[in-house]
Amino acid sequence: MGSPGAAFSAALAAEDFPLVEGQEGMGMAPDKYREVFDLAQRGTRAFRDRRFDEAISFYSKALNLRPGDPIILSNRSLAFCRISQLLRERSAADSEYQPLNGLDPTTHAELALKDAEKIISINSNSPRPYLLKAYALILLEHYHEAREALLAGLQVDPLSHVLQTCLSDLDRNTNIAAGARRARLDRTDDFECTLCFKLLYEPVTTPCGHSFCRSCLHQSMDHGNKCPMCRTVLFIGPRTYPISVTLSNIIQRNFPEEYAERRSEHETMTYAGVDLMPLFVMDVVLPCQKMALNIFEPRYRLMVRRIMEGNHRMGMVAIDSATGTVADCGCEVEILECEPLPDGRFYLEVEGSRRFRILRSWDQDGYRVAEVEWLQDTPLPEGSQERRELIELANGASELARAYIRRARETQGEQDIWILRACLDHRILKNLASG
Repeated sequence: MGSPGAAFSAALAAEDFPLVEGQEGMGMAPDKYREVFDLAQRGTRAFRDRRFDEAISFYSKALNLRPGDPIILSNRSLAFCRISQLLRERSAADSEYQPLNGLDPTTHAELALKDAEKIISINSNSPRPYLLKAYALILLEHYHEAREALLAGLQVDPLSHVLQTCLSDLDRNTNIAAGARRARLDRTDDFECTLCFKLLYEPVTTPCGHSFCRSCLHQSMDHGNKCPMCRTVLFIGPRTYPISVTLSNIIQRNFPEEYAERRSEHETMTYAGVDLMPLFVMDVVLPCQKMALNIFEPRYRLMVRRIMEGNHRMGMVAIDSATGTVADCGCEVEILECEPLPDGRFYLEVEGSRRFRILRSWDQDGYRVAEVEWLQDTPLPEGSQERRELIELANGASELARAYIRRARETQGEQDIWILRACLDHRILKNLASG
């Protein structure tokens, strides 16, 4: 589009601010209204002399005294548009020999759009603010939105010749009408991940030229560092490898509904609900107990990545020796520290927080997820039989633990003496053999 705002520039001109005698109903004192009138008129003269910066300054001062006036806002919006267009059409030679300071064309167009939208919110019965909004959107290269603004203006005034002319000029120069009637891009294998066979979500493209969902590539590289398609060795870090921005934008623009479903699916796996818990099946953990973990299995690497994108919490359960299955109860732990290692493993430090009972569980991408209910400890009344029995049980368990530790130390001492004797006997035998 050679001159995007040519038709709008010709159709729009600064409006004169009215001088009302007596100022009845203007809601202002006569002297203050006269000051606003003088500032608005000086701004309009500067605008017609193409001194747009001065015009904006006068209009802004007038708006400080009379906020929200549609005529002054309209003129300031138009002045912002004219500056933006002039800066866009400025030749490279002019910029080289006479550099300018101040706001860039995009910022001027954004300010013009803001004023135009404010006018629409105040007075939506006139087609002029819709024309100004479309002008600003064209300068921002938002052609589809500009076309929608013109159509909205035609709903207000269907017979507006100016709006009809500008809409025809816009369609002719941008082919938006043809684009609006064109069928959307077809879904082909080019937009599908060859690992999950779904629409690409957060796509990444490997150095060998193949594209996958970033999470799918992560999961594949848990098992090896080769491209899943051509088996080329990949010297990349999947956790920091950037998303293919262009491909992602194309997918989001052409398949918005499917992409939203993929995002919802990803967030469901990453940000589990309050009563859903990914499970790490290993050992019993108690509330407030800290533990260090070394995560190396591919399924648990995937689980840890999702947890770290979410609430940093998981459940730890043990295997019930009586049944050989996952125990009914476990403990929620919070990941306090997560250190990714160069070979893909994770070093974790976790701390137990609260206990839960598993209501049901299922496998998700190789690891177990459970729906849980939280267990609440109920203190027993002082002096009750249950409390005395619980204290006796706790004291008995404590004594057994102390006895186990003492026996372990004694056994360790006996083992040390036995090892020392074996070493001495070996040295004696060696000396006798050499003598």
